[in-house]
Amino acid sequence: MPTKQLTSVDFELIPANMANRSTDVLTIFLFDSGSSTPLDKKELLDFLGVRASRIPQLRWTVTTVPGGFGFPYWIDTEPFDIADHVEDNVEISSWKGVFEYFADIAAQIVDPYECLWRLHVVRGVRDAPGVHGEATVVILKASHALGDGQVYNAIVHDLFSSKPLPDFVPELTAPNPWWSSVKGILGTPRRYVRALRALPETRKYDAPDSGGGVVAFTGKRSATALILDLAPIREAKKMWPGVTVTGIAQTIISLSLEEHFGDKSPRSMQVMSGAPAGAEVHGQNHMGCYHVDLAMDKEDIAGRLLSITANNNHGKAGYPDAYRAVRALQYELPAVAVKPKLSTEPKLGTVASSVNRGPAVMTLGPSKILSTTSFPYVSPRSPFNHGIYSVGDMLSISVLSGTPDSGDIDVYAAVLEKNAARVQACLEGRNSKATAQ
Repeated sequence: MPTKQLTSVDFELIPANMANRSTDVLTIFLFDSGSSTPLDKKELLDFLGVRASRIPQLRWTVTTVPGGFGFPYWIDTEPFDIADHVEDNVEISSWKGVFEYFADIAAQIVDPYECLWRLHVVRGVRDAPGVHGEATVVILKASHALGDGQVYNAIVHDLFSSKPLPDFVPELTAPNPWWSSVKGILGTPRRYVRALRALPETRKYDAPDSGGGVVAFTGKRSATALILDLAPIREAKKMWPGVTVTGIAQTIISLSLEEHFGDKSPRSMQVMSGAPAGAEVHGQNHMGCYHVDLAMDKEDIAGRLLSITANNNHGKAGYPDAYRAVRALQYELPAVAVKPKLSTEPKLGTVASSVNRGPAVMTLGPSKILSTTSFPYVSPRSPFNHGIYSVGDMLSISVLSGTPDSGDIDVYAAVLEKNAARVQACLEGRNSKATAQ
């Protein structure tokens, strides 16, 4: 049977799970039952158990190599029990309560050697945006080592659906642990040499200073999300060549950061992106990043939107070379050299990830997906992060904070909402002028 070893990129996300910083993937899925009756607890476990047991990654667990001289291996969980992965006893009935519960989950440090993923289910939510019946909220908290946003996007589309899945799932086994350790020891010197050779090229692409002020970083989290109707945004941006939904969301975030934090605001954003075409990729995590200036020197919204669009294009142009250089180093690092550390001087930086989950086809029994909200994990270098996620005609701009300097997260949510209205009015203004002419 096949073996599958973690890459250095996947593995580094395990020791990076440390005090005050959980690196897990965090996503809220909102399913609306409409006029149907949502699945009860037993029906939900049966539904998820059948599907999860046929998705290879959701069956995996991690086994270590003695001495830590080699990277761990993915192995199959036997027997697989869905009850080990679902918590379905939460008494919450409000959308605000969902985010308060989520913030507690986001702050928890979970040992990936014990459980790689877990679903937290909240029932009976009726006041969430766009809900017409009774909503079921599913919160995914999963190890980043198991995949990045794109990998998990494929997984959840398989999990939350009724499409046929293969009856046969190939099982993974680990090789002899001691032989794996010996191979790790023997290969370590060669890896160090290759990594040192790759280091000079990587340094050309060191991350710029975001310009944010010094803040505290704590184990407490707060979270919120703004849900927007995408249909009018897509219609309005037709008169803005080159402008994307992501650029529009980044402009909303830029205006909100500046208004909320003033001089302490970061001036640039780290943007997560999938591997460029033709790049060599290994393992479960294929994401890289580039940086975008948030154009805070532009006071008018149109000017800022166009500048951020241009800055995105510039960042994307240099991204392929930076990705290849960084990965050339990362893939060569030996296991003993992967030791992530927390920054000693937290600064207010921000990260934004974005994934378009496509048409609203995900289902949970009779309930249909309404919106999906994901949150990049926070760290001392980026303690106030945003997600830009869409499914169907719903766009979610989320924020996860790990700093008390951000204040009341609901205040920031109001700032986001106000600036979303301002940006949309700007977009529609050009449409109105074109129509009048």
